[in-house]
Amino acid sequence: MNYKDTAQAIFNKVGGNDNINSVIHCSTRLRMTLRKPELARTDEIKALDGVMGAVNSGGQYQVIIGNDVGYVYNELVKLLDPDKSSSDEAEKVKADRSLKGLFNAFASMIAGIFQPIIPAIAASGMLKALLLLCTVTGIMSKESQTYMVLSVIADAAFYFLPMLLAFSSAQKFKTNPFVSVLLGGVLLHPNLISLLGGEKAVTFAGLPVASVQYATSVIPIILTIWFMSYIEKFADKISPGPVKIFLKPLIVILIVAPVALIALGPLGTYLGLGMSNGVFWIQERIGWLTVVLMSIVMPLIVMFGMHKVFYPIIFAALASPGYETLVLIAMLASNMAQGAGAFAVSLKTKDPKFKQIALSAGISGVFGITEPALYGVHLRLKKTLFACMIGAGVAGLFAGLVNLKAYAAVGPGFASLPMFISEDHSNLVYALITMAISIVVTFIAVYVIGFKDTVTEPVKTESRPEPAQAQDKSIKSKIVIFAPMEGEVIPLQQVKDEAFSQEAMGKGIAIQPSSGKVVAPFDGTVDTVFRTKHSIGLKSVEGVELLIHIGLDTVKLKGQHFTVHVQEGDVIKHGQLLIEFELEAIQKAGYDTITPIIVTNTPDYLEIMSHENSGKTGPEKPLITVL
Repeated sequence: MNYKDTAQAIFNKVGGNDNINSVIHCSTRLRMTLRKPELARTDEIKALDGVMGAVNSGGQYQVIIGNDVGYVYNELVKLLDPDKSSSDEAEKVKADRSLKGLFNAFASMIAGIFQPIIPAIAASGMLKALLLLCTVTGIMSKESQTYMVLSVIADAAFYFLPMLLAFSSAQKFKTNPFVSVLLGGVLLHPNLISLLGGEKAVTFAGLPVASVQYATSVIPIILTIWFMSYIEKFADKISPGPVKIFLKPLIVILIVAPVALIALGPLGTYLGLGMSNGVFWIQERIGWLTVVLMSIVMPLIVMFGMHKVFYPIIFAALASPGYETLVLIAMLASNMAQGAGAFAVSLKTKDPKFKQIALSAGISGVFGITEPALYGVHLRLKKTLFACMIGAGVAGLFAGLVNLKAYAAVGPGFASLPMFISEDHSNLVYALITMAISIVVTFIAVYVIGFKDTVTEPVKTESRPEPAQAQDKSIKSKIVIFAPMEGEVIPLQQVKDEAFSQEAMGKGIAIQPSSGKVVAPFDGTVDTVFRTKHSIGLKSVEGVELLIHIGLDTVKLKGQHFTVHVQEGDVIKHGQLLIEFELEAIQKAGYDTITPIIVTNTPDYLEIMSHENSGKTGPEKPLITVL
């Protein structure tokens, strides 16, 4: 993958600086806040090289890249206009006040607040687990100074969690991050802790201050910074220019800090305890069934990027009682299942390229990153996703029955096994058994349920076998792709879309159609039929993967003026009718009907030769020769 080209194409297809409000990334996804999400050309983004999928969910437009997301993100941020304010009200669309809109806004807020602090929390959690491992194995004594120093390092992120959340909340609520951290420090100040811990009740201006410990808390500081975002606007409005530099923050802390101590802090503490106790209450009533259900549906939750919504529950549980028994456990069962399912596909498929994709996705999956397996393998094959759900569900059943506990907020997998270490050695054993069940059951389920392989065997002929040195198809054979429609041949570089003209998706050619029919350019199978019917992916019997994209921006027609005559998985013959489209109606609607025809697996071949000088073409004329 060319990271720069992929980033440029994504940037263009989501609407560029005019539409991008903000961008962050997690372990596998670009997460963008778009001013007008409906302007993003999702189907075209999904077809880009290196992109596994795209979805608008949880108030964010998410582009799934996989393990290389950091490199694409670095190239993408170079394209953003640093002088454009992300809070530009002139471009701000009216907020969606529907139930779905409110939920999406909430999900976006949670993801934006918690995602940036995950590395600190994950590192601290793993260090705590490793320290416990060192003590139970006798490598280190709890009385040693080395242990004590390391313990302080491990506890710091949790103890000062309100300050970490203050900074990230300030970014999300667009308020001063340093004053926000100051307010986090107020809640954790040693003198305040000592005062609240005394025998005498504490009051401020005659109002009671609840005796609450804010170390490791989550919700109190988020409520406080949310409140501060409004007070800061008020302070900015009433502060005269010459003294604004000190008067504005002074007004903020004098109003927000007391309100936090008297009202918002206690309220947030009770809400956090309520969430944690609520989860345990449900588990006590339904028992193991909650873990089973969560394990089964976890791939669907991850598919829409909604797993970030559970961060407050996870953090609240880790703060009290100190472990989590539902979400992280379900993730463990699901991660292992998706990794094992990808391994099974790698062994079973006859497609060499797909075998490598599945193997790589399987490795990522068992190490806690499932998007490559989910988007690259299971959603593509569909049946294997059900096999993974079966394996995860059975593993979740065992984990729920033994009440498996997680002690750190890390993506569960082989590399993060220390998150299950406790003074009770059986918990780690239960985690290993859960992983084994998930892997074995999923592996068997994939083989029993099966899947439609992506490879189609070439038709065998009676001709004499060629010498061994002549059997390398990429060198000694050529594959001819015929024109899928009638029209005029146009060089790909003349297409007014950079994703095509710069060959970001692969080499090929374009046709300006003179009729509204698309026919099969070779014998093969239908790989993908886009929901909006404007594009189709094919695979020849030799393995050439071809994308036929009818028109530019025609995804916005949402299938209008298109009729598809085949479906995914169909075997096709050269000349078979695939799609009909109303050429004049599409042109009258203002869309360019030029049709790029791209060999999407270009890197698999030595050369892609386009017949650019053939002028008028049709289904019986060669269009592309692949060597």
